[in-house]
Amino acid sequence: MDLNDLLLKKEELPLITIEGTLSCPNFCIPIHPKLLDPNVKLDERLANNVFPKAAQEWYKDLSKVAQNDKWIKDVFLKKYSIKNNHDEQTVTSVGWHDHVLTLENGFASSLCISRNHGGMLYLDPNKREGYIHRHNAKFSLEKFRAYSCEKNKSVSPSGTTAYVYSGHNIDHYSGALFLRNWAILYLNEALKQIANKL
Repeated sequence: MDLNDLLLKKEELPLITIEGTLSCPNFCIPIHPKLLDPNVKLDERLANNVFPKAAQEWYKDLSKVAQNDKWIKDVFLKKYSIKNNHDEQTVTSVGWHDHVLTLENGFASSLCISRNHGGMLYLDPNKREGYIHRHNAKFSLEKFRAYSCEKNKSVSPSGTTAYVYSGHNIDHYSGALFLRNWAILYLNEALKQIANKL
């Protein structure tokens, strides 16, 4: 697959909610196995660098889906800005920060906006793998193969085992939307950085 086909798209990774609500969405963020290769070096600040764009996309996307949800409008859709304080960026309207932890190769093993009211995505050191399937990763068979961490086993058109971010304390749609968008932006930029090694 070429790089453009490997890049993640929002429509491929939907936020699945109980019909008619915007609470506790389920979603999946697969990680291309090459990004975890210890021989690949990534910019440790890459996730921080795309954080402002993630905020911009989050606000725009949330505005579209939350038109009839007064609570989300009142709490999350106030005018926002990005405040820089030393190495930390904050979305002022909600107080979310760009807390990032990285592996030795520079890969962001944790993307956290707030442990208490927003949540985080992290690469679980004990269980890095998860099953991605057609309802949470709308991939072609070729894309499932590219993201599979089981290269020697057959990959089904309905899914495969892949490296994934786990979620923690993601209680509402707004935080899930921000984290999903941030992860997609970050992973795509990371893939672009290592395009010659894919």
